[in-house]
Amino acid sequence: MNEKTHRSAKIMRFWFGMALTAVTCVIAFAVAEAVLRLVPIPGITYHSFYYDELTGQRLYPGSTVIYRNDRNDHIRRRVNSLGYLGREHEIAKAPGAIRICFFGDSFTEARQVPLEETFSSIIEHELNARHPRAPIECIAIGMMGYSTLQAYLEYTRWADSLSVDHAVYVFCENDMGDNIPELKRCDAIPFPRLSGNVLSMDFSFRERKRHKTRFPHRTWQYLKSHSLVFSTLESRLKLLYHRGIKLRVTREEIEMAERAPNDEPPEVNALPSTWPDSLRTHAMTVAEMILAKWHHEVTSDGRRFTIIYIPRSSEFGKPLETQDSWAPWLFRFCKRSGIELVDPTPSMIERKNRGEEIYYDHLARAGHEALAASFLKQY
Repeated sequence: MNEKTHRSAKIMRFWFGMALTAVTCVIAFAVAEAVLRLVPIPGITYHSFYYDELTGQRLYPGSTVIYRNDRNDHIRRRVNSLGYLGREHEIAKAPGAIRICFFGDSFTEARQVPLEETFSSIIEHELNARHPRAPIECIAIGMMGYSTLQAYLEYTRWADSLSVDHAVYVFCENDMGDNIPELKRCDAIPFPRLSGNVLSMDFSFRERKRHKTRFPHRTWQYLKSHSLVFSTLESRLKLLYHRGIKLRVTREEIEMAERAPNDEPPEVNALPSTWPDSLRTHAMTVAEMILAKWHHEVTSDGRRFTIIYIPRSSEFGKPLETQDSWAPWLFRFCKRSGIELVDPTPSMIERKNRGEEIYYDHLARAGHEALAASFLKQY
């Protein structure tokens, strides 16, 4: 074999080896992806978050969200083209149709139950059964972790393009803390800012997160939202980066983990009584200004505005003014401001007394049914 032939054979072997390696990697990736999709492993899910310059994040359209809990409930939900967990909706409203849009956080998103069991789906089904000649669409525009401000911003995004007739804000107890940067501890979302009696919005996160609008990040985000392998790889790499490899934990680290510093701000879902007075007053003032602005904009456009309150189960049965919750403040504010309020607490208590499960993680099926029934009663 001459030198030229030998060199050609060597090159061919190299490229054959590269091709074989590539094929092996593709097969291994496909097998791993299939296993992760077929075997319900706790903690394995798609990373479907998509950077959004208005609210900080949405869900990647067309991706899948997997919910699992410690009692082996397994829910798979599809993200619609708008970027939320709900059925598909055309942007243009059908002639004569009425659109009710629900804005809020994970209670509105409701990934813990199948789509047909969510309160928005139940309400839509019942209203169309009552009024078959006037089609009614219920659109859930919710995202886990959303604050009052983010819910309001979603309304501004969709009010005109979706021709919203009725805007409904689903108020959850942790929304008050989600409005406060010191409590939320997140630098990737907008926050309300209060200067005297003037409310403004801080969108400084856009500059910090500008790289998320670029092609490399968008590409990686797409891959994660459609592949469990890529999502799991990112999770493990982040865990390794933040915690490193530890063969043992020191006594000092254990004591630090067990210590509860008194000077730490409360958690976003902490009972209002545990909040410092100044912070509690600030949170109520900020929320009132956002809601008053929202209510004014909706009604000025000839639309209807409603707030649904998600109660704390620990306060069931207690008189309103004695509850350690945000309900006393919210109910007084709505009455004073002329805002329609739906309180599903009586319906939830009734079902709970019948032995039905209202909450598990978030709202269980009976909780969604109770909320829907309370809304329909007032609608």
